[in-house]
Amino acid sequence: MLTLTKRPKSPYWIARGTFNGIRVERSTGETSKPEARKKLAEIIQELQTAPTRAGWQDMSFAKAMTAYIDSGKDTRFLDRLLEHFQETRLGDIDNVAMTRAANAIYPGRAPATIRRHLYVPVSAIINFVKDDKLRAPKGGGARTMFVMPALADAIIQAATTQPSPWLPALITFWFGQGTRAGETFAIDGRDDVSLQGRWAMLRDPKNGHERRVTLQPRVVAALSVLPNIGEPGPLFRRFDGKAFTEKVGRGGQVRTAFARAVENGGGDPKVITPHVCRHSWATWFYAQTKDTLRLKEEGGWLSNEHERYVKLGTPEIGAEAFTKGWDFTTVGENWGKVVPLVAKTSA
Repeated sequence: MLTLTKRPKSPYWIARGTFNGIRVERSTGETSKPEARKKLAEIIQELQTAPTRAGWQDMSFAKAMTAYIDSGKDTRFLDRLLEHFQETRLGDIDNVAMTRAANAIYPGRAPATIRRHLYVPVSAIINFVKDDKLRAPKGGGARTMFVMPALADAIIQAATTQPSPWLPALITFWFGQGTRAGETFAIDGRDDVSLQGRWAMLRDPKNGHERRVTLQPRVVAALSVLPNIGEPGPLFRRFDGKAFTEKVGRGGQVRTAFARAVENGGGDPKVITPHVCRHSWATWFYAQTKDTLRLKEEGGWLSNEHERYVKLGTPEIGAEAFTKGWDFTTVGENWGKVVPLVAKTSA
């Protein structure tokens, strides 16, 4: 049975419900409920003449795709799929057929591309009229975004124009230590950090394994000017000095301010998120140290996820990071020494 409803912030009435065992959700394109009722009757009439679930295997890909598009679904990547499959029965599109399609349409492309451009839209079209799902190829799903040190400096500098003494230090900490948002907000300003010892404790990590990280010199400099350093309570706070709440404190409350700093610094806030700082740290860290053990330990990985950054961290990136004051090499004989509380300036 289909009923009329509305989505939040949308002026149009939606036809939503189940028809012949198939889930239906289609916009009527009408803001007036009386007109939407007329459109609902047309939608029901159309569905009555469409193939039922029992006959989905005999439906052509072209016909299924047309119904899929008419329902208001995403139309990206469909042109090449239609050219390849045309009148192919949906029942004949199995994993062998998908492998052939991948070789024909996207020869030599990465698994992530094949997944996104072929398996996702074909699966969506088929699952529009049935419940079974195809098996997409494994591998290539994770994307690793990172920024160069010069852009990181610009973002931090842009953050200094906002009314919060914590924001520049927080972003510096993310770029300099590679910590996750949640574990960063849990750091206590008195008990979990030592500027003289150059360490910080992360007691609320994602994987539950507490760890100590070596504070990078620029991070020490940034933390030294915070008004609450050495005091009990959260080290990083909102612009008004209050603690981030547990419910949304894992990045949510700072995301708008972070995005503004990224945009004002010349970056794309849709691409550069707080977690990209972690990717950047790992890339710079390995580029300088070539130390996968330290990378894994300080990054808090229990899996081999850190290995993605080994391929990205080239010597020139490490050299640029060093010239910008991001020095990840001062361990060993330098451990525990007091470092000047002055950040190295950008070139």
